[in-house]
Amino acid sequence: MGGLAALRLLQRDKFGVLVFHEFDEAYGASLEPICEHISRHFEPVPLSKITAAVRGEASLPPNAVTVTVDDGYRNFMTIGHPIFKRHRIPTTLYAVASFADRRLWLWTDRLAFVLAKTSKKLVSVEIEKGGVLDLDISSAAARSASFYTLCEGLKLVPNQRRLEFLSDFASLCGVEVPSQPPPDRESLSWEEMQALAADGVEIGCHTDSHPILSRLSDASELVREIRGAKELMEARLKRKVDHFCYPNGREIDISDAAVACVREAGFASAVTCTYGLNTLRADPLRIRRLPVGGITDFAYATETLVGIHC
Repeated sequence: MGGLAALRLLQRDKFGVLVFHEFDEAYGASLEPICEHISRHFEPVPLSKITAAVRGEASLPPNAVTVTVDDGYRNFMTIGHPIFKRHRIPTTLYAVASFADRRLWLWTDRLAFVLAKTSKKLVSVEIEKGGVLDLDISSAAARSASFYTLCEGLKLVPNQRRLEFLSDFASLCGVEVPSQPPPDRESLSWEEMQALAADGVEIGCHTDSHPILSRLSDASELVREIRGAKELMEARLKRKVDHFCYPNGREIDISDAAVACVREAGFASAVTCTYGLNTLRADPLRIRRLPVGGITDFAYATETLVGIHC
């Protein structure tokens, strides 16, 4: 722990933006000591204060840190939020507009649902033309590996092809996908997000349908996914939505055109999944984050908080 204290001292002028996605009861037990550590050794602040500091409009305390939560699953409200609130750690929730609007469920969850429900043991698919994959789905371990293969492959193809594949794959596997996800994969409602906002949570935008933005084919799609989602969320929530989160968030997933569209839409900040700490010279539309969410090993989590493992 002495080494971590030395690192915090050396990096006291940097800030950390932590990324989480979802929560369950088992992980909640692991999250408690991590939050206690954050409260004791860091200075939790809202993302809006970090954004203002990056823009030269405010100052930050040493070792400033904030929490961001992607996607907008309901389990943030029932499990994650009470823990962060108890430890006085400000959070920003990034919602997918169409998911909250009950017009879709997240495509990765849909893919997992089909793999879990099919009676087939082996399927042959073509993500890209000329590339046939034989997917073993005969066991839980095999399904998990096939899920990963499909997810990573679909992130690299044009968005329209991804949508077509998802529809065709369900038919190929003989699975009818319901219009709404199962309860454990549900989104927060607009009313629930309003209640969270009233309780201090900053609500941000995670696009309209969670595509890989660099895989969209034209400017109008970008505008719909970014500015259109912002306008919808502001109308539903009756408040400004100032913060944006790029889906998947790697460098290859974020085009210059997407960043320009985020800027033109009027967002004050945007976060990526490029991992690491930030300085006050950071681009407010390309903020790095720390992947603390889902870590159950306390020592590993505390190391990640100071930029190790990133």
